[in-house]
Amino acid sequence: MVVARRIVRQRQSEMTLFIFSEEESMKEALNILLPKIGIEDFKVIPHQGVRDLERSLARKLRAWNDPAARFLVLRDNDKGDCIARKARLAEVVASAGKTDQTKIRIVCQELEAWFIGDIAALRAAGIFTAINAPKAIIGDPDDIDQPIRHLKKMQATYQKTGGARAIAEHMEPECNRSESFQQTMRAAKQLSDTV
Repeated sequence: MVVARRIVRQRQSEMTLFIFSEEESMKEALNILLPKIGIEDFKVIPHQGVRDLERSLARKLRAWNDPAARFLVLRDNDKGDCIARKARLAEVVASAGKTDQTKIRIVCQELEAWFIGDIAALRAAGIFTAINAPKAIIGDPDDIDQPIRHLKKMQATYQKTGGARAIAEHMEPECNRSESFQQTMRAAKQLSDTV
C-alpha cells in the first residue's frame, strides 16, 4: 500500500501540465495534437460544459500543491465577449493563487473552428469534399458562427468526440489557419517549457 501511494505521488509530480477544458471532445483532440508539437507530459481534465468548468476550477487549482505544476484553462468563446470571459477566468485563477502558473485561452469560437482551420485534415478524415463545402469555411475560421453546424452540414452523422479524434489525427498544427488554435498551441508549449 505504501509503495502504491509512493508511485501515485511520483506520477503526479512527474505530470506537470494540466489542461482544463469544457468538454471531452477537446480532450480527445489535445491528446492527439499536443504530442505533434512535442508535448508528451500533460493531462487534459474535461468538464461537463462551461458551468462545470467555472464552478470547479478554483477548488481544483487550490488542490494542487506541486509548485512545478502548470495549468492551461480553455473555454469556448461562443460569440461572447472574449475579454470579459478571460477576465472572469483570471479572477477565478487568482482566487486560487495560481496566476503565475496558469495561462488562459479563449477558443474562438469553439473547438470545431480549429478543425475548419485545417481543410486538408477535414478532407483526410472524409468530412470535406468539394461537393459539400459551405462557403463560410473558406474565410477566417475564428469568425465562423457555430462552426459545428458547418461540420454537420458536410457530414450529417458528425459527432463531436469521434469527429475530434478523426480530424485531429490528420491535423498539421503548423498549417492551421486558426489564430486561436495557434495561440493555444504556443501557450501549451510555453507552459511545458517552463517546467
